[in-house]
Amino acid sequence: MPYADLQTIPEAVTAAEEALAAFDEAFVTGFGRLSSANLEAIAALQRSFAATPLGPALAEAIAGIGRSEFLDRHFLVLAVARSALLGAAHDALVAQACAALARTVAEPEECEPDAVQAPPPQVEVWLESTRQWLMELALAGFANLDVDVLLPFQATLDAIGGEPRLVRQAGLLSGLLGEFLTVFPTRGTPEVPVKRWVDLWSRAMILSAAPPEPPRSRLVSGELSLLAADLREHDNFASLVVYAALYEDGHKDTPRLVRATASAFKVDVIQGDELGPLFADVAATLTAGLGAAKKVAIKGMRLLDTGDLLWEDKLAKLLAKADPIAEAAALLGGDAAPSARPSLAAADRHPALIEELVHLGGFAYDPKGPPELSIDGATVPLAVDRWPTSPDLTLADLAGATDLVGLLRFDGGAWSVQPLAVKKGRAAPKMLAASIVGGKAKKTSTLATLKERASKLLRKS
Repeated sequence: MPYADLQTIPEAVTAAEEALAAFDEAFVTGFGRLSSANLEAIAALQRSFAATPLGPALAEAIAGIGRSEFLDRHFLVLAVARSALLGAAHDALVAQACAALARTVAEPEECEPDAVQAPPPQVEVWLESTRQWLMELALAGFANLDVDVLLPFQATLDAIGGEPRLVRQAGLLSGLLGEFLTVFPTRGTPEVPVKRWVDLWSRAMILSAAPPEPPRSRLVSGELSLLAADLREHDNFASLVVYAALYEDGHKDTPRLVRATASAFKVDVIQGDELGPLFADVAATLTAGLGAAKKVAIKGMRLLDTGDLLWEDKLAKLLAKADPIAEAAALLGGDAAPSARPSLAAADRHPALIEELVHLGGFAYDPKGPPELSIDGATVPLAVDRWPTSPDLTLADLAGATDLVGLLRFDGGAWSVQPLAVKKGRAAPKMLAASIVGGKAKKTSTLATLKERASKLLRKS
């Protein structure tokens, strides 16, 4: 792979990031107290969309905010415009990455909407309450928040967390509120992670625009070769994302790459290998297959148009042993990468969410130098800041490694590789999430203690 082709960033992407950096400062100051510089950045954003279908709505929203006409729909339009600009940057970067990898750009599959029951009417109320809260945050400004603005939303968040169809909203909003509450109240002006918080604010606003539409999926059966996994979490939510090759019945000669995700709510004291039982509750076969390096058979499981499996453990069973590193090398090496790969829905596109699964060989890592690889005459940074805090995979494991399976990512204005699994000689591969797969709970674990206490409280009530 010619990583030298990724050393420069498309000019349009750089221009978009600069425009958004200026616009995002309004969220720090607060839309209730905009400065002349904030107004100029907002006007520049409006000009960028003047000739697009979004132009009239954006002009109306900005004019309304200028008149102190603070309506949640105006702030929703701002979030949509910001997301559209980031979506365009995402598309330009994916095209660059796929050209360097000699791959076609992955696209969502054509699927019919699922037949699902309509959400309960109170969902509309919860989402409206969410939009109002997000608007209040934008009006106050991230540098001026306090608990009086933050805590009242907890009741709405508790209600959202109890509705399975709003799990994405609940996971995002609980993380956002948790970050705010770790910073505020504070003395003086806090250091605001501007881009991150505005990203999260915009995503939350868009997700709260309307009840979620029915997913688009189809039923699939076949064999999964589990290649690697990533672990993502905050204090109240965790997800295990497994990347696999699907050999679908009737199409064994044309495997495709898929994602399977197991997620669970949690409390902040559940960390590290104690996450295992949480994932085992919803995906025991998936975690067991990952931990034992075994293939998994699935029958009649739903595959979303984005290449994500809606995991149902009762539809899966373990098969024979496999060699995930060797299979990743065969599938991802050279021009052999499947054209059918996971992608993002249009509203989810963001440069930070780019993740192209890659296999690397013939690289060099200097343990005495910065966290980066030398490959094909280019230097590639390692996205180790995305690793969970665990001993499963460390930088020391890269020294002398012969194979690496990871994700090509874009963050902080540059391309990088996030290692998920590495192999060195004949030793078993070292992989992220190794300490939590299998999901066998210890009697003395924090989770077991919490369950016992909850059971006692329920019996008393």
